[in-house]
Amino acid sequence: MDNTNQTPLPEGTNQAVTSLFQIENLIKTHISHIESVKLELQKQAEMFNDVLANDEKYKKATEEGKEIAKRKSEAKQDILKSPANASLNQKIKDMRQEIKELKAALSNYLQQYQKIADTDQIETEDGEVRQILYAARLVKLTGKFSK
Repeated sequence: MDNTNQTPLPEGTNQAVTSLFQIENLIKTHISHIESVKLELQKQAEMFNDVLANDEKYKKATEEGKEIAKRKSEAKQDILKSPANASLNQKIKDMRQEIKELKAALSNYLQQYQKIADTDQIETEDGEVRQILYAARLVKLTGKFSK
């Protein structure tokens, strides 16, 4: 990886600050690398999609697939015309939404627990020890979210 964008550190910088700068530089380098790989991926995917679009066998199969998907959608809509089936479908959607909300709340509770208990493990009601994990990611602050 290219390290030309690294911030130089002044002499006598303590270890914690040095580590912070090193991690910050690694983050910046990785962001740049991810962006360049994304651009290359986009180019490669475009070329591959062009190959697919120019293949008669693939075009025919795609059209057949669209027709089958349309018939499937129509059949599903016919099934959902029944009030009992529509109610069941809505119940499934509501339960999925409830699970999503419960998971978000659980995530917040786990963060609080980890801060208070100073541990990344918790024992569940069934006696199983589970580890608390987080997946950090970066999101651009643009538009209404920018400072």
